[in-house]
Amino acid sequence: MLFNEVVGHYRNRNQAFSNPSQWPQIDIRITEPEYGRLHVKSWYKYKGEDDPYNHIEYQWAKMDENIVYTKTTNLITNTPSCPFIWNWDGVWWNGNTDGECIQGDTRMDSRIRFDGLRYRAIDTGYDLKTGDFRWGKPPEEGEFLFERLDK
Repeated sequence: MLFNEVVGHYRNRNQAFSNPSQWPQIDIRITEPEYGRLHVKSWYKYKGEDDPYNHIEYQWAKMDENIVYTKTTNLITNTPSCPFIWNWDGVWWNGNTDGECIQGDTRMDSRIRFDGLRYRAIDTGYDLKTGDFRWGKPPEEGEFLFERLDK
């Protein structure tokens, strides 16, 4: 599977309906404005696409057939974000930050994987000084489970 085959619209509808107090309904739209760039916009369903809480550009380059490196930019703040390394395991593209990811006074733990129909993510922020949970989901609660809507 090619790396850019992730382009599409995803939602965690089944997960959110199964336990609304634990899992907010979130949409993700991934577009490819040009080859080598992906835009990933995330928003709460109730707020709508025009009010995203995250909008990232991934500038990607293949290192080999199974490894892709991405530089990232936060399109909301127009600031660089932490780069990712993606590895193809034959079923999933698995993405992790390239080393420790520090944004301001927050350490970010971000893991993403996708297979063309399913998109799984854990994004968690921790206070850099205290290590306390700040935002996202603690990894022990599991991944956000997104399903592709437009394929």
